[in-house]
Amino acid sequence: MRILVTGGAGFLGSGVVESLVQNGHEVIVIDNCWRGTKENLRAVLDNITFIEGDVCVTATYEMITNPSSVDLVYHLAAINGTKWFHEEPRMVMDVNLNSTLRSLEFAEENNCRYVFTSSPEAYGESEIMPLGGHEASVFPVAHEHQRHAYGASKYLGELAVQHAIRQGLDARIVRPFNGYGPRLLGDEYGQVVAMMLQRAVLQGEIIVHGDGSQTRSLTYIDDLVRGIETAGMVEGLGGMSLNLGSEEECSMLDLAQRIAELVENETGQAVRIRHEQGHPGDSKRRLPNLEQTKKHLNWQAHVTLEDGLGHTLRSML
Repeated sequence: MRILVTGGAGFLGSGVVESLVQNGHEVIVIDNCWRGTKENLRAVLDNITFIEGDVCVTATYEMITNPSSVDLVYHLAAINGTKWFHEEPRMVMDVNLNSTLRSLEFAEENNCRYVFTSSPEAYGESEIMPLGGHEASVFPVAHEHQRHAYGASKYLGELAVQHAIRQGLDARIVRPFNGYGPRLLGDEYGQVVAMMLQRAVLQGEIIVHGDGSQTRSLTYIDDLVRGIETAGMVEGLGGMSLNLGSEEECSMLDLAQRIAELVENETGQAVRIRHEQGHPGDSKRRLPNLEQTKKHLNWQAHVTLEDGLGHTLRSML
């Protein structure tokens, strides 16, 4: 197949691109390298077509030769990272919404199958667990805080995709739950597992927000890549929304303790845990409903948190 991957130089995107190439597909990547890097694609860079450009702009897609021959679009381009949600919410909304609208338009114009990478954040502050069935999304009044710039943009992206489906597009939605692994950004604009690991290695401490009782379903990159790729390959999934996440729920304090012990065992360096105030609106729990995913993709996470954290740490040392 000839496949377009937006955001293909990022954490999730580069993993998907590598797998697609290994499975014999012709891959086109669009990425502006703002957060992703060509280095993430070094193993396959000679075997793909790389377009360095803005996925929010129609002209970028016009750089694709013979666009009507593209069979499938995986749309992964987005701005993630909690610090961005608070500091640059309009930029988050701009990129996430416009990249989805432009990539959808490309898929419609060229009759491509389309996979939208959404997020459990599209459910806002829903307290129904496991999350991601047919429950309503819950968002607070806008003046309280800005965190939902990301979640609301993913929710609106899902609306746009569902509208395209009603117009005849073969599109599917996947929602990865808290992916982690090598290449995940661990700076202050990164995400929790890599941030904890990087700070533990470089500074000998881990910061936990609040009392650390909030939980996440941490899912290793290899499992997510397998699920995302499969969602685009299986016939008859048009219109479906499929959650991809570990069913092992882990509190942030437990995660910090596991990482501290792991780093101490691997490096001999002592690691302390420090609590500080977190960002407003932080979700208390996140556990995926996998009923439809198991049925239609035959998918569930296989990599344990212990093994995944070990792989991720060793990639950093």
